[in-house]
Amino acid sequence: MLIDTNVWSELTRPRPDPGVIAFLSENEHRLYLSTIVLSEIEYGIAKAPEPVRAQRLLESRNDVVLRISDRILYPDFLTATVWGKLKAELTGVGTPIPDFDLLICAQAIAADMPVVTRNGGHMQRTGATIINPWET
Repeated sequence: MLIDTNVWSELTRPRPDPGVIAFLSENEHRLYLSTIVLSEIEYGIAKAPEPVRAQRLLESRNDVVLRISDRILYPDFLTATVWGKLKAELTGVGTPIPDFDLLICAQAIAADMPVVTRNGGHMQRTGATIINPWET
């Protein structure tokens, strides 16, 4: 299961959703993190308005990366191929989705795993299997 940025972000909230926490705990050894999501996390850390928030995000990122360091996915040739086809298809029918979301979905499709996200609406258009831990 490939976790999306919004799932990781939920972990950094003062009061994260108990259902999301339960889902992640039950599936911890099946969860993967994409370097694409890590890029979005780094952006969030860099733009954090307060140093305390940036530090909390950094500590959370470090904790997650340490726990799943053997389950970090890097985009590969198949991901690039899937992304290119999906980008052309979705743009061609007038329903494009943001590039990073499309890359995450392409990577999940290439790795034959679902995306764990709250963004199911537009990500479903890619054909990726979507799991919403806020609704499980």
